[in-house]
Amino acid sequence: MQATPINSLTDSIASIVRQQHIVGLMLGITTRDSVIFSGGFGYADLEGGRKVDSQTLFRMGSITKLFVSLGILKLVSEGKLRLNDELKRIAPEISFHNPWESRHPLLIIHLLEHTTGFDDVKLNRMYSLDTMENNGWQMALAQQPSLTCRWPPGERFAYSNPNYDILGYVIEKLTGQPYEKYLTENILIPLGMVHSNFNLRSKFPAIDTREYILRHDLAVQVPSVTVLSGPQGALWSNATEMLAFVRLFLRNGAPFFRAATIKDMEAPHSSLAARSGLTTGYGLGNENDFFLNFPYPFHGHDGLTGTCFSACKYNRELEVGFVLACNSNQDLHRIEALIVNYLENGHPPQPLTTQPLDVKALQPFLGHYQFESPRNEIAAFKDKLVNAPALSLRGGKLYYQPLLGRATELIQTAPLTFAWVGDNLPLIRLTRNESGKRVLLVAGAYYEKTSNTWALLKRTLLALALGCAASAMLSGLLAIVQLIAGKVRKNPAFLRILLMLGLVGLALAVSVLESVQEYSYRLSLLRTINLSTLTVFFGTLLFGAATLTCLLFSLFLYRKWASRRAATYFLLSSLSCCILLILLWSNGWIGLRTWAL
Repeated sequence: MQATPINSLTDSIASIVRQQHIVGLMLGITTRDSVIFSGGFGYADLEGGRKVDSQTLFRMGSITKLFVSLGILKLVSEGKLRLNDELKRIAPEISFHNPWESRHPLLIIHLLEHTTGFDDVKLNRMYSLDTMENNGWQMALAQQPSLTCRWPPGERFAYSNPNYDILGYVIEKLTGQPYEKYLTENILIPLGMVHSNFNLRSKFPAIDTREYILRHDLAVQVPSVTVLSGPQGALWSNATEMLAFVRLFLRNGAPFFRAATIKDMEAPHSSLAARSGLTTGYGLGNENDFFLNFPYPFHGHDGLTGTCFSACKYNRELEVGFVLACNSNQDLHRIEALIVNYLENGHPPQPLTTQPLDVKALQPFLGHYQFESPRNEIAAFKDKLVNAPALSLRGGKLYYQPLLGRATELIQTAPLTFAWVGDNLPLIRLTRNESGKRVLLVAGAYYEKTSNTWALLKRTLLALALGCAASAMLSGLLAIVQLIAGKVRKNPAFLRILLMLGLVGLALAVSVLESVQEYSYRLSLLRTINLSTLTVFFGTLLFGAATLTCLLFSLFLYRKWASRRAATYFLLSSLSCCILLILLWSNGWIGLRTWAL
């Protein structure tokens, strides 16, 4: 690290900022004892000409969870709370549904490690454009629709923002203070973070960054949304003050926290993966598996709120860390890679300790797996379809084969524990769950072994249905042309056009949902009835109505079509759309009212 001047790194970062048209970037780099760089690039306020500097406040997003976790652990160290306390005992007024409560009660540690099984925050309950702010109880109450355990707590990791809203409320209940006041007095002020705050929206325009998106390489300012629940991501901070926070971890918590507290944060404890011996993944608000294909891994957390991407990462062995954030809805992977290369320069890599494959132990685990720990229930069917890996032995080597893409070799680091070739930590563990099912665990993500035949059959069936449905779009367009030219009977033509319109409605609905998640600040639109939400509602409803209508008429008119081949094709098209309809209906997509999630 010392051999490379910091100017070389900052010049490279400035070049990327220009290439990617990043409006403004905050950056801080530190060792355990001294700041290497604290400053910024580009503009915090493009229109006003205000440049980013070390004091510019950016939204830190989910980095807030590091602070909430430390607040909870402080209460634990003071004897006011235990990590294994049951939530129903600590806060019985919070209503949640856990079918396994008698044998697997919901614990505080499950909230910290995202092993509750709760659905993630509903898309309409994240942001708002109004300036009303919820208090701690209202924040927890706003997430009520997500508070159902989908599997026994402590079995699977699935990131869920509502977990931290409940933790914020627990802090408030046990201390008699709003969570943000408690964290300010017990973490921010002792660290000298006097400008950092937990505001739900921008309140200091003189030092807060403005927020932007890029359209055709041009920056367009967008509203600074109000976060509906603060503990999941309300922190605003700057480079100088965030570096003080990073140094807290580099110094093992000194002088405000015990070293054991920091160590506990850095590894998972409650999940099946952790109990099986896997130490990588999400700990107590702190991930330990960043930069796995570099010589050294890093701990920390990422964030995204509004249009601000952020990252806070550190490696205590190297005694270095960094923080960065941008204000224009762009990922920062290239810049992070440059920083990590700079910080690890001159440090020899430490190879993993490996051992020969235990083929006999592996044999029962070979085959196909199905992903079973989705983050968002509304998109669970898509995640499950795409995430279906297989394990196989070839030439005495173990391979991980994703559904799409190339197979990757795995190396054994401990019994039934593996790393991808080139990684610096083991991520994969094979074990059995409580009911005896064979399970593949990847950094906490949970896969159950499934039938090879069924895994292939259902995806082949869906692929054929999608292909046939797509061809129905072309058939509908052709029917319009033929109808105008008078070369086709009206009744069959209208049915083909109706099916096409249903598919167009579905495509528009999906497009709207994709766009509001691509530009995350637009999630605020999903809270009200407007053109976007009505497009989702009527588009999915039109698809359902058109599919059922066409299926019924294709059966009724099958023998009346002039061409038996055309009648068979249209029947197959209708049946294909019906398969998609059943899939979407069972996952709540038909007539989706985003404002009522």
